[in-house]
Amino acid sequence: MRSSDFKLMVLPYSSRLYRLAFSLLRSKEEAEDIVQEVYMKLWKMRDDLPKYNSIEGLSVKITRNMCLDLLRRRKTTLEIIKEEGRSKENEFSADPSKDLEKKERSELIHSLINQLPEPQKSLVYFRHIEGKEYNEISELMEMNENAIRVSISRARKQLREMLQTQYSSWIN
Repeated sequence: MRSSDFKLMVLPYSSRLYRLAFSLLRSKEEAEDIVQEVYMKLWKMRDDLPKYNSIEGLSVKITRNMCLDLLRRRKTTLEIIKEEGRSKENEFSADPSKDLEKKERSELIHSLINQLPEPQKSLVYFRHIEGKEYNEISELMEMNENAIRVSISRARKQLREMLQTQYSSWIN
């Protein structure tokens, strides 16, 4: 598909997409960024666009999903910031040994994740450390979402086994 055909097919929806993004995000800049990302995604799909019954519907769906993803990330970030604030408030807790245990547990889990083979290590990192959704990971890693789910499931199983081995060596 030529760029002129793409523009004729997709650009008429820009004001509707912007209004939708702005109504969800309440930020002019973020709404503009989302619309730009939608157009980039549609451009990558340009050869498949004629197969869709409604390009407008597809554009709206992509815009809505990207906005919701951004809102989820924003919410997760706020929760992390609040949690960090709470942990800093409790930095000198009544029980320093519990703080040390938490830190050691976290370090152990990170070291076990680093022992996983690729792409499991990256997939677990994106999903559980960065909190990314499966569709985001799919785009980043250029993998099928189902393959990602299976790989993460296997990685979790492997991590459980590694953790059990670690704890049994400490006990024995």
